[in-house]
Amino acid sequence: MSIRKAFSTVAVAGVVAGATLAAAPGAQAATYTYVGVYPTAAACNTAGQAYVNSQQAVTYFCDTTTPTGPARLSVVLR
Repeated sequence: MSIRKAFSTVAVAGVVAGATLAAAPGAQAATYTYVGVYPTAAACNTAGQAYVNSQQAVTYFCDTTTPTGPARLSVVLR
């Protein structure tokens, strides 16, 4: 395979992949936004669910190392 043909093949594949992602934005990865730190995992879950219930966020994630320790809340905003 010549270098010119290989380059053309890679270029066409890149254009097709880019067009596919542009046409289907839902296929792109969701980005979590850091919101804050809560004293417990339960408080974090309550706050995260409040964001979802008020339709400010699609989903949430509480990052904690222990069930009784502080938890960091991140959400996927609408």
